Amino acid sequence: MILPLDTPLQPGRKESSGTKMTIVPDLRSFRYEPKQVRLSPMQMLVAQLVCCGLADKEIAFILGVSSATVKAHMSRAIKDMGLFRRHQLVRYVFENGLFDPETAQAEILRRRSC
Repeated sequence: MILPLDTPLQPGRKESSGTKMTIVPDLRSFRYEPKQVRLSPMQMLVAQLVCCGLADKEIAFILGVSSATVKAHMSRAIKDMGLFRRHQLVRYVFENGLFDPETAQAEILRRRSC
């Protein structure tokens, strides 16, 4: 079923002329209104490593912590900033010039050599 663009979307399931239509119930990822929050050094480091394209397990290996710790740092940073997804945090880091590739690379090399 195709709806016109000006039709308001209502979350949930609807029946229309015998066919069921499911609309995505959560459109939170479209909201992007980050709060100005001071992240801890570890949260900032984890966010920078995520910006490098590393997965949670890779970051955990580099930092010498568990992947649950990495997820906790990311979740806390996302929650404190009033965001909903990790890609929004990455977007914030890039938009505000907080990502320094040389510093992130140096930190990766420093941690791997220990």
